[in-house]
Amino acid sequence: MVKKEVRLEDNVIKKNKIPVLIYVPEWIQLFSNDKSRDMVKIIDKLQEELSKEKDFEEELQSLEKRKKILLNKILVLSNKVNEEKDMSALDKMAEAQNEVLDINVRLPRIIEDKEEIPLKINEYNTELLKVTVKKAYEIINAYKGESIKVQEEVNELREKLGNLIQRKVEIEDTINRLYSFLHGMIGAVHMEDLDESFLKEKK
Repeated sequence: MVKKEVRLEDNVIKKNKIPVLIYVPEWIQLFSNDKSRDMVKIIDKLQEELSKEKDFEEELQSLEKRKKILLNKILVLSNKVNEEKDMSALDKMAEAQNEVLDINVRLPRIIEDKEEIPLKINEYNTELLKVTVKKAYEIINAYKGESIKVQEEVNELREKLGNLIQRKVEIEDTINRLYSFLHGMIGAVHMEDLDESFLKEKK
């Protein structure tokens, strides 16, 4: 059996404005309990990149906040040194300046690493879309086969139900004709007595 590949446009995610699939409620409902091995592998990679992106964002915000605090601290310490001639503030100021320098080195690296992540997310999301399409058709084909079997059973039950209804009509018609015959032969008064004697009790 030839293994079929799903071919999609390179920019299909961007063109169709497809969000990250693992965040789409309908995708979760349809595939969360029915994933192929390929889907699981790609989802792991996708989640890893999304987690990295979140970590980088948090670190970026934290360092920018810390840098702001340090710059204010340096300003205060600088005033102490220059205006109050407090030389003991020099060490603290140097320490704060070194930390700012470290942050200045780290920030561009975070931004650079963070910029690469959306491309990887798009790449993995596209791969996930491809294997999702493949899995969807597998499910559709399986369900179509099951649907045919179910329809056959429905048809059989309909036929059986039709026969039972027909049989019920025939039975009730025979009962009515028998009653009519007896009523005509022996009259209503005797019929009541005979009903009590011969009719089986309803369960």
